[in-house]
Amino acid sequence: MDSEILIEVEDLKKFFGENRVLNGVNLKIREGEIYIVLGRSGAGKSVLLKNIVGLMRPDAGRILYRGRDLAKAGDDEWKRVRRDFAVVFQHSALFDSLNVGENVAFGLRRMTKLGEEEIRKAVRESLALVGLSGIENLRVSQLSGGMRKRVAIARAIAVRPRVIFYDEPTTGLDPIMSANIEQLILRMNRKLGSTTFIITHDLKLAFSVGNTLSMLHDGKIILEAGVEEFRESTHPVVRKFVEGIPD
Repeated sequence: MDSEILIEVEDLKKFFGENRVLNGVNLKIREGEIYIVLGRSGAGKSVLLKNIVGLMRPDAGRILYRGRDLAKAGDDEWKRVRRDFAVVFQHSALFDSLNVGENVAFGLRRMTKLGEEEIRKAVRESLALVGLSGIENLRVSQLSGGMRKRVAIARAIAVRPRVIFYDEPTTGLDPIMSANIEQLILRMNRKLGSTTFIITHDLKLAFSVGNTLSMLHDGKIILEAGVEEFRESTHPVVRKFVEGIPD
C-alpha cells in the first residue's frame, strides 16, 4: 500500500520482571489498511495492543502516531489522541448495568459535546451499521455472544474513530458468526475509511480481511508481509504456525 504511515512502533520493549514480553517490536501501520498481528497464545499480542493505545506504558522504544511519540505523551496529549482511537475488547467489555443504547452512547457522552437527541441518532445509526437496529432497550444479559460483539463494535464506531483496534474479535464465536464478524470488520473499514489493527491467532480471519500480516514471536515481529507472502513464507516459525504443526 502506498498510503502514509499512521502508526510506527520502533524497538518497543515491555518487561515484567525477568519476562521480556516485548523485546524490540518494530511495525508500521498505514492509513486505511487492515493490519493484523498474529501469534500464539502468550506471545504478547495483547500487551502490544495495550501499549499502543496507552493502557500500558512501554519500558523503552517509541510509538509514533502521526509523528508524535506517544511513549512520551502526557495525560493531556493522550486525552486528545484517544479521541482518534477505539478498542473492541476480546470479551466485548459491555456494561451489564447499562442497556444496549446506553452502552453504545458511553463514548459519545464522555468524548463529545453532542446533545441527547444527537447522541440517540448516532446510537441508532451505529447499531444499524452493525445490523442491530431497534435493540437500544435490550439488556446486555439478553444478547448472544455474537450480538455482544456487534454491540461492542457499534460502541467503537459511534465516535467515528480514526483507528479501530480489535482484540481477538472471533474468539469464542461459532464459524458462521466468525464469518459475520469478518465481513463486518471489512465493511466498517471501507465504509468509515478507518484504519484497523487486529491482534488474533485466527488465520482464517487474517487471510480473509488483512492487508498486512505480521508474526509476533519471542518478543519481536519476525515477519511483516502481505497475505500471500505470509501464507507462503518459509520462515520455520511462521510455517509451523500456518500449518498448525505442534512443537
